[in-house]
Amino acid sequence: MAIESKANRVFEQAKSLAAKAGSWMDFSAQIFDQRSGLIAKTFPTEIERQAFFDTEQYNEIHTLLVQLMKRFGLAAGATPKEKSGRVLIRLPKTLHQCLEIEARREGVSLNQLAVSKLSLPLRDATDLPGDLIASAFNETHNGYSQDWVIVEPVCNTRFLAKCREYGLTASDRALNHALMNFRKNPKNKGKLNPATKRSGFNDYEDYFYAAEIAVRVLQRTEGVTLDRILCDPDLRSQFDDLAMRLAPGLTPLKLRCAALNLRKTHRLQPLESGVVDYDLVSAGPFRRLNLDNIAASPGGYVFYDLKRPIFAGETENLRKRIQLHLAGGLPEFLGALDSDDLVLKLQLLPTFKSKDRLDWLGAFINRERPLLNYQKVA
Repeated sequence: MAIESKANRVFEQAKSLAAKAGSWMDFSAQIFDQRSGLIAKTFPTEIERQAFFDTEQYNEIHTLLVQLMKRFGLAAGATPKEKSGRVLIRLPKTLHQCLEIEARREGVSLNQLAVSKLSLPLRDATDLPGDLIASAFNETHNGYSQDWVIVEPVCNTRFLAKCREYGLTASDRALNHALMNFRKNPKNKGKLNPATKRSGFNDYEDYFYAAEIAVRVLQRTEGVTLDRILCDPDLRSQFDDLAMRLAPGLTPLKLRCAALNLRKTHRLQPLESGVVDYDLVSAGPFRRLNLDNIAASPGGYVFYDLKRPIFAGETENLRKRIQLHLAGGLPEFLGALDSDDLVLKLQLLPTFKSKDRLDWLGAFINRERPLLNYQKVA
């Protein structure tokens, strides 16, 4: 079922629950509880919930909650009629207001924001001795750059092992992050051996999309940067799984390098919004696409979940790119891959060079805000 359809269903159920609620706290628990709430049950994955938080129906549910607060009273209605083991925390008014503003900015409920803050993992110490990090790299990089040492399994294993030999006990993520950040400090100029070898990968056009979607999904669900994804072994593994499902047959290393190239070419940052207009034409439901009807032309494309744009991209060859999407699919959270709700729309741009296509893409993203392209985390 499409996100929009589920959102409509949740809103209708929320209206029914609001009419029967004994307090606004009961209604809030029925809707927003992290395990048993209506939203959690209807949208089981984090990325689905993020999509729902962007809908008008979600805003309407908050309006219902505000109406109940006025009806029962903020203090009186905060005591649920049905005991559920929840704890009511009283906050200073100024702190409560700050949290509400932050929750609205992040597109989540106040409850979700509070839970996320309370469950933040302890951070690794970041004051690692730079000279030891540099020495570990210089002894193990074999002519490659810092980025390659972080993303290439054999090089990364050697680097981390050398760090351990030097007595560094921080996590793998912290050590990798220290190496990645080392070059950003002007005081460290010249301390790392220069790179004399390259990865040899240069056909990124064919699989940029898989790396970008995998990064965007993790940004949405984990709230992390690309650096964090590539430095953290657990997040890196999640990236590999996502990207390889979208681009079957490619190696994790190739996809990690594609992600690094996305950053180097500024494709993960907000794109400039020029005066380029767009006029998309539907190619039909994703599951019933006919490649013969798609031109092998430069252009832009957008996947829609009913009315909501999910992912927009641009390419030198639309037919080839869509063929790759058909081979790998899209993330399962869409819930529409086996229905006609997921639709592809195309924009032929036969005379557009790469920069012109990026201008077109930037204009579309900034106006329409596709779920996976429009990010709060760059």
